[in-house]
Amino acid sequence: MINPRRIDLNLLDLLLQIYDSHSVSVAGANLGLSQPATSNALARLRQMLGDPLFIRGARGMEPTPFTERIVPDIREHLSGIASVLNDATTFDASNSKRTFRLSLSGLGEQVFLAPLARHVFARAPGIRLENASSPFLDLYRTLATRESEMAIGLLEMQNAQLRQMHLFDEDYRVVGPPGLSHQRAANLDLCRERIVMAVPSLTYADDVEQVLAERGLAENVCMRIRNFGALPELLSTLNAFAIVPGYLGRRMVEAGQATMLDMTLPRGRQKVQLVWHINTMQDPGCIWLRAQIRELFQSRDICQDAGDRPDRP
Repeated sequence: MINPRRIDLNLLDLLLQIYDSHSVSVAGANLGLSQPATSNALARLRQMLGDPLFIRGARGMEPTPFTERIVPDIREHLSGIASVLNDATTFDASNSKRTFRLSLSGLGEQVFLAPLARHVFARAPGIRLENASSPFLDLYRTLATRESEMAIGLLEMQNAQLRQMHLFDEDYRVVGPPGLSHQRAANLDLCRERIVMAVPSLTYADDVEQVLAERGLAENVCMRIRNFGALPELLSTLNAFAIVPGYLGRRMVEAGQATMLDMTLPRGRQKVQLVWHINTMQDPGCIWLRAQIRELFQSRDICQDAGDRPDRP
């Protein structure tokens, strides 16, 4: 039986650092410890918990089964303690100067960041937002270590330590140059038109490639670009068309940058979700920000028509 009074929280922090980095030396450096001090701390931790905790393997220091079992709960409880100490039990958004780190893809940054910033800054002018973008395969680690405190995107993650909230359903729409006549739009045959393909993320690129292939349009792609910033000018200059997320398409139309075609694409609607790790569940600031994101992205201001409005949970 482990006596809770003998537990040194600094040692538990070291446990998490080794678990995340697979390296004793890296963990010690992250905590400002010398190599001898780190080795001594690990020895004390092993003795305290009665387990080797880590063994050398192909990827460095590999966790034992005992470590795998205890890390999620230790991470959650240490995070809870930090939240209590840092934020007490309240979060005063109007006076806070806290920095929140989100994880958004290039597409997510283009689509979500501006409306989110307007919404948040109107209520909390001193808050700062950072996009600590993470590849999908590394997203769990990013959230678990709080490099990012939440992520927004076309995400479907299955992990007992993660929570997710459905914001709205997204589809793909065809947009063309601004000022496109109603007659031309009604009689348009995409098989005879140039298509510009914006591919800011691998997931989005794969989806759009499949849409084009299903419609026999792959050979119509005249240009591939890495983000959506140049798309409005290219549509106008080339008299071309593009497939974009419906949310972005509506924003382009409202800004006079594009015309949206009444065209159904052969793909199902996909869920845009907010994802976070349980280590932020009791953090008052994160609770507040998640509420703001839900209020913004589950509102009619974001989903313009009834067909685009999400089902509320």
